[in-house]
Amino acid sequence: MQPRSVEERLTMLEGQMQHLRDLPERVTNLESQFVQLRQEMRDGFSAIRSEMKEGASQLRSEMKEGFAELGRQMRMLHEDAISRIATMGERRQSKKR
Repeated sequence: MQPRSVEERLTMLEGQMQHLRDLPERVTNLESQFVQLRQEMRDGFSAIRSEMKEGASQLRSEMKEGFAELGRQMRMLHEDAISRIATMGERRQSKKR
């Protein structure tokens, strides 16, 4: 391999230096992109938390309504069972007489 001339080496060095001159601007651009990404992620997570709170609240409301309806049905069944038991007791009483 032949040694390169000073001119070739200088040309290569200038090309490399041009890339290094652009580096601070590129890093600054990356910094602003990171800041923007962080803000977008923060906003996104905040929106998700709000949706989850709303969904949980709605679910609690639906469960409360469901339990209330279940309680009404249980009371009706209980009253029906008590009524049937009373009717059976009356039949036994009338058969004994």
